[in-house]
Amino acid sequence: MRIGAVATLAAAVMVLTACSGGTGGNGGDGGDSSEITIALGEEPRTLASWNAYSNDGHPILRNVGEALLNRDPETAELVPELATEWSQVDDLNWSFTLREGVKFHNGKDFNAQAAADALNYVLDADNAFPMRTFLGPNVTFTATDEFTLNAETETPDPILPTRLYFVTIPEPSQIKDDPAAYETNPIGTGPYKFVSWERGQNIVLEANPDWWGLTDTDDARGTQEIQKATYLFRPETAVRAAMVGQGEADLVNRITTEQCDDSPKCESTPTVEMVLLRLDTPNPTLGDLRIRQAISMAFDKDVVMNDLGGGGDLFGQIVGSAAVGYADLEPYPYDPEKAKELVAEAAADGVDVTVPLQVNAREGYILRANEQIQYIADQLVAIGLTGATSGMYETAAFEEQWTMGYDNIPPERGLLGLQQHGNELMDFSQSIAGYYSCDGATSAFCDPELDKMYVEANAATGDDRQAKLAAIAEFVYDEVPVIPIGAPSFNFGLVEDLNWTPRMDGFILLKEMTRS
Repeated sequence: MRIGAVATLAAAVMVLTACSGGTGGNGGDGGDSSEITIALGEEPRTLASWNAYSNDGHPILRNVGEALLNRDPETAELVPELATEWSQVDDLNWSFTLREGVKFHNGKDFNAQAAADALNYVLDADNAFPMRTFLGPNVTFTATDEFTLNAETETPDPILPTRLYFVTIPEPSQIKDDPAAYETNPIGTGPYKFVSWERGQNIVLEANPDWWGLTDTDDARGTQEIQKATYLFRPETAVRAAMVGQGEADLVNRITTEQCDDSPKCESTPTVEMVLLRLDTPNPTLGDLRIRQAISMAFDKDVVMNDLGGGGDLFGQIVGSAAVGYADLEPYPYDPEKAKELVAEAAADGVDVTVPLQVNAREGYILRANEQIQYIADQLVAIGLTGATSGMYETAAFEEQWTMGYDNIPPERGLLGLQQHGNELMDFSQSIAGYYSCDGATSAFCDPELDKMYVEANAATGDDRQAKLAAIAEFVYDEVPVIPIGAPSFNFGLVEDLNWTPRMDGFILLKEMTRS
């Protein structure tokens, strides 16, 4: 069986790399060095600007669109992008001075009114785009003059600028006049313009000749040495690794440590991501604390992260030590015997431990996720949860289930979702809003006491904020609605003449790449 599986995989690698459509890399075949081919593990579900926060969207959308602020790739501090200055006016208001002389890709002017219209749409609670769940209190933007933007929050939000680093600004007239094109033909202010999207095949970007960064070089923090980028989508890790090895791609993401070491050039970085397992607590079986505790002990987190994954450090919280609110909690122990006892105890009290439970993940995202979820499901069966199985889903289907919200989860569903959560804000409030609050779009847990704690913590600053958020971390650690597993390292394979250093936030910015 193992020999057959290896042979099948090798054949798949040969077929898929051979069928890359003649758009392969340029570093290894003597092509135009100003062009680049990037092979990604998954295709964007949408090219609407709101998806620029997501791992399936930001590799493309962060090159097309820009936000008010970015992060310095070395220090991670907030730096100017479309805003040149910002300050807090009072508890509820922030003021942003915008960059002048910027145009959208369709030639329209970027100014405070355009920014206000776009941001009010993207962050409208009624639109409920998935990114909104991580972005704190409701906020309304107004233009106070041509290049001054005011942001008023419903309740105090001391980290609003950090949140807005998440949000690229689309061209607002497109949203009004052609909303369908907003989903498929992104228009931003960034260094690269959208050219085409052949679904299932590729996306092409080209350098924007009118980019403001060509003159404001210090704030641009990059160049346009790369003039054209073609993105291919290959969910099989081995296929992506083979493509860069054969010169059919210049850059590939999310490969194993071994595959990276075998690439012409390997770049790795620690990340702000965290692998986690989210449990459907509305399910009567998963709603029992003993069952959730048992699941947290049923599988070896080191096996998931390091034997089956690409490597990383184990954590007991879904943010790392750089985040405000980090509580330095121990990873849940691996103790299958104790887990069996807890399942048996729950069963003796009438909890049905035979109900269908599915461990699921999305394709092309977490490295070797199919093997990880099969391992976890097998371990659940071993402790007495005999209905446990595993399944992989394509991105749109996974996201539909993942972002359903606590109130809409059917009690019979019983999903245990393996996912990576990125906390680019480096503030635990972002994670609480998404994964633990009653109204969180990605939450499968609800406790009114926690929501009250969250409201108080979110308005706090300094040491008080740290203490209040850490207290919430301890609260959810005991309730086990989510099982933190570990922080992965991201591995990228490159051709020899491509120079690029990965960022902790995962953004793959073409402006930061050069050829040697």
